[in-house]
Amino acid sequence: TSACTGDALRAFHTAIRSSPVNTKNQAMKEQAQGTMLKVLTSFKSSEIEQAVNSLDRNGVDLLMKYIYKGFEKPTENSSAILLQWHEKVRVWCSLGSATLRRVLASALV
Repeated sequence: TSACTGDALRAFHTAIRSSPVNTKNQAMKEQAQGTMLKVLTSFKSSEIEQAVNSLDRNGVDLLMKYIYKGFEKPTENSSAILLQWHEKVRVWCSLGSATLRRVLASALV
């Protein structure tokens, strides 16, 4: 399973790095969201913490945005998995207040 973990982690980092953060193109954003949701739901529960811990603060902020977008448009079983990601991000952020504020503030813009 370590090969699977490595593949999932590589896909995760690729999806984070190639995120179209500064685009106004809604179709591109939705495609990236769909890709990220597939990547996030491919992780086993035991692998999520390692993935979260491999990010810097900007990566964690972006991940949290994707998690909230995933909650807005759930697919089968995605909410349960996204909750696990949310919990690991919350722990990473020591209760998540700063990251949560940044994500919510940017969502309101």
